Amino acid sequence: MMQFSIPDPRAFPIYEASASNVLIDQSLASLGAEVAVIAEKEETELRERMRASLLAGDVGEIGDAVARAPSLAVLRMLLRVLASAHVEAGRLRAGETALPTTVFAMPIVIVAANASPIQIPGALPNIAEFIEVMKANGALRGNQTFTMSNALASTNAFSLEKLPSTLAWWQLEKQSQIAVEKASMQLPANQESVFLRFLVGTALAGPGVDLLNEKDTGKWGMPLTQAFSKQLGGGSMSLLALPRPPRTPLAALFQGRAAQREVSLQLFATNAIRKFRSSVGEPEAVISAHRTTDGGEVRLSLSNALDEKGAEGFRAALFPTDRAQDIVTAMQDLLRECNVENVTVLADVFPDHDPETNLPWFFRADVLEENVARALRSTLH
Repeated sequence: MMQFSIPDPRAFPIYEASASNVLIDQSLASLGAEVAVIAEKEETELRERMRASLLAGDVGEIGDAVARAPSLAVLRMLLRVLASAHVEAGRLRAGETALPTTVFAMPIVIVAANASPIQIPGALPNIAEFIEVMKANGALRGNQTFTMSNALASTNAFSLEKLPSTLAWWQLEKQSQIAVEKASMQLPANQESVFLRFLVGTALAGPGVDLLNEKDTGKWGMPLTQAFSKQLGGGSMSLLALPRPPRTPLAALFQGRAAQREVSLQLFATNAIRKFRSSVGEPEAVISAHRTTDGGEVRLSLSNALDEKGAEGFRAALFPTDRAQDIVTAMQDLLRECNVENVTVLADVFPDHDPETNLPWFFRADVLEENVARALRSTLH
């Protein structure tokens, strides 16, 4: 197996000091500090400034910082601190209470298929059943004072422009009417699809009690999966819900997107490898990094020299919190588990599309040198 440390394909903008952004400046100062106390001070000021922006309902400066982050380290720091600032802003909006409110979001990856097109509802008919399952099986560290909206929220519910409005989730008097946008799921015919949805809830706990430190779903994961399938599945549709542990809203967003990609990759790999082995034999894999107009992707291609037209490809878009090498490692681990022995990782950044075919670049292992050379030449024009 040829292995290289894959480069990050994203092109981060050059940061112009003449058009500075305080949030970027504070991130750079924290990351560059040689003394821990200075790094912590800069990060605290960064979080306080973000918190004030959320409370004021003005996220323009935050959006500008995220868009102009000059490096992955700065981008990851901005988003990590934003997740904390969001929680702090929500608690400040709620005011002083004897029992602080914990707002959480639970990512759920949904794998579904049906013979004909169908729309899966964007809400659960009986959320009380889910709450009872979680309480009876010790979710949220055994907390018994929590509730959840029945809405199945998409990632759009946690978009930057909507964060100020979500601060109302922390207000106790509105706990039973927590406003979450419902997002239905359109399932095409004869195609196994992977969706990501979130259940949002609130809980009461004593000061300093962390309800969101579970590493897995424990005893409540399986019964919740069964309840989900019973409420939204049935008929000719197959439906599998894979919950992840509850987290604070933005942490759940980051975790959920990674979980959806992980499940999608597993489905792709197992189906494609099975197809090759049942027809022409063992597949060969190539992993490559590609720069796109939206940022970057890590791509996995599977092919066999005996099947010239049967190559299969998977595109893993890089989210702002992602490191490209982590995606590569996940792909390598999965291929190892599937006993795919011939895996090549390319150490260059390649373009998005093949100019000759206008199709996304994927590399076949049997003509690798020729295609890589052509792809690199295309970047010079």
